[in-house]
This record gives sequence, C-alpha cells and structure tokens, in this order.
Amino acid sequence: MGPASAALRSSPIGPSRLSLLVRHAPRRSQSSSTRRPKTAIFFPGQGTQKVGMLTPLLESFPGTVNPLLELLDATIPPADSYPPLSQIIASGPGPVLTETENAQPAIMFTSIVILEILRKHFNFDPSRSADFFLGHSLGEFTALIAAGVLTLPDALRLVRTRGEVMRDCARRASVPEMEGGPGETGMVALLIRPKLQESVMQKVTDFIHSETLPNDEFLSIANINSSTQIVLSGHVKAINTCIGHLRQFSGHDPRAIRLNVSAPFHSSIMAPSVRTVKEMMKGMAVNFPPHGEIISNVTARPFESAKEIRELLALQSTATVKWYQSIKYLDDERDVARWIGIGPGRVGKNLVGKEVRGGMSRVIGVEGVDAASLEVAAKLLERSEEEDVE
Repeated sequence: MGPASAALRSSPIGPSRLSLLVRHAPRRSQSSSTRRPKTAIFFPGQGTQKVGMLTPLLESFPGTVNPLLELLDATIPPADSYPPLSQIIASGPGPVLTETENAQPAIMFTSIVILEILRKHFNFDPSRSADFFLGHSLGEFTALIAAGVLTLPDALRLVRTRGEVMRDCARRASVPEMEGGPGETGMVALLIRPKLQESVMQKVTDFIHSETLPNDEFLSIANINSSTQIVLSGHVKAINTCIGHLRQFSGHDPRAIRLNVSAPFHSSIMAPSVRTVKEMMKGMAVNFPPHGEIISNVTARPFESAKEIRELLALQSTATVKWYQSIKYLDDERDVARWIGIGPGRVGKNLVGKEVRGGMSRVIGVEGVDAASLEVAAKLLERSEEEDVE
C-alpha cells in the first residue's frame, strides 16, 4: 500500500466513514406535515473545469478535502505520464485539465467534495433533503453517487476509463484534411429563437439523414439544453456545413458557440465507449432503489431498475442528452419547487433557472468557489428547507 492509501486508511474520515463512498441511511418517509418543497439536486457536466477550483476549499476545510484528495490519487493513477490528478486540478496547466480523461473525474470529484463539505460542515444531507437527482452528461455519474447508487471509487475508475476511450475515439476520428480525412472534431452550441427549437431540431435531423455529408463525416444532436439551445457534436466540418444549410435553406440563423471540450461527446464517434462502460459496470455494485428518483439523460424519466441504470448509462455516451425534457418533466409533472445545483460553473444553474416556474428565484447554486460562498449557499438551503410552496 502506497503513502496515499496509508494516509487515507488512517484518516478520521477514511473509507469506512466517508459518507459518499457508501450508501446513506435509508431514506426517511415524508409525512403530511413535512413543509420542505419538493427538491431536485443537479450536477454539471464537462466544460465547467477550472484550474485551482478546489484550492479555496482545501484551505478552508483541510480535514474534509485532504482525505478525499488522497482517495482520488489512490483510486486512479496519473494518465499519460502526467502528475497525479489532484495536482492537475490544483495547478494545471489548463489544456491538460481540459483533456477528457482528466476533466471527467476532476469535475465529478469536485462536485462530490462540495457535497461532502455541505453534509459535514453545514448539515445538508442529500438523502433527506432531495426527492430527485440528475446530472448533465458527466453529471449523471455524480448524481448516481449522491443518490447512493454508485460509490465514489467505482465512479472515479469508470469515468477515467470512459474518458480515455473517448479521447482515443476523438483522436482516431480527427484525421487532418490535408491527409484526406474529415478534419478535427468538436461540439458547437446553437442558440435559437424561442419557440423554434422543434423546427431547428427537425431540420438538423433531416440534414443528418440526408446524403449531404461524406461517409467519413459524423454529426449528431448531442444535447437539448433548453428551449433556446441545442448542441451539435461530431466533425467540425460537418457541423459547419449543417449550420450553413440551416442559414441558407431553412430560414434559421442560430448563433454558434464552440464549446471548451476535447472530444465530440454524445455522437456516434464515441461508440466504443458504450461497450467499455457496459463491461465495467458488470463488475460494479449498483445499489437500487436509490435515496430519491434519478432522472436519466437518455429517457428524461426516472431509472426504474439497476438493470436499466447499467444499460442507459452505457448508451448515454452516444445518445442525445435530453436535459430540457428532464427539467420540464420535473417542473411540469412532478411539481419540483426547489432546484439545487452543486458543482463548479454556473451554466447548469442558468439553464435550469430560465426554464422552471419561478425562474432563478427557485434555483440555489452551490459552486463551491470558497468558504464564504458555501456559507451563503448553506443559509439559503436552510431557509428554503422550511418554505411552504403551494
């Protein structure tokens, strides 16, 4: 056993006591007198990483964060001769942190660290304070940890390997045009006018199924993020051709924004990662039922069994993330009145706040920027716990 493992074993919150490595106590039933509003906790996906994102929390809560960092480095080895992931999170460089084999475990881990600080230092227990869990793309793995379905070590190994396979998929697909290939891959967000989402998506789908693109160029609708935003994924050349087609022939002129990610996620280019996730999950414990209902990115509905979790979590690598549909399902059909976003970045909070009843006033963002912001968020959580929402 190396020094990191030894330090973790001797830590006051080592594996046997760390709350998010194992399932929480059984979820309490809510009586008719419970006043807590129906609550959903959501977690961010890739693109929210930032060098130094854990440093302020490490300085303020060393007794909680240090053992988790020990766990991180003991669970997944450095990738491609890079330093340990804890060091990359702390010091970068940024392009290395953005590489998907690093970004995936780093973002998921940071979200869990924030959640553990909330639990240990601010008395926020997700198993007692939430009815639903969901996460955007990578964030779905975080949601499964928070709901007690997966352990943190298993999820770390899973997303690191998933990221490595996705990296290799992107490299194989990105044959330079000067060498006769389709060129680089990537993801582009399209900002569209309100009420035109369905029309734009249908035009994109028609374009994908047409014979316009060469056989070696791939294009997919990766995310449906909101009523005014979808994300295209695949070869950048194919994405640009599709956008040009929309503008020239379909009467749409969406604003296009290139995303800060290192691979074309949720496209058919990622197909080998489906098999990888499926095989790895065969050897993992999937604890079901969870502490609340978990919304699937693939179906925009709750997972119904451990078997379905294994199947859909694998398919998620190439499927469209139905984030907008998930939010509308919880808002319209399940009457969620309190939304808690936990993890780095503000994009997820903004995407939710613009779509739900009550807008941003119903969304509490816990980005974990520093101890002061966590204290403010914790007070908001405590206050909202007793709100009587009609």
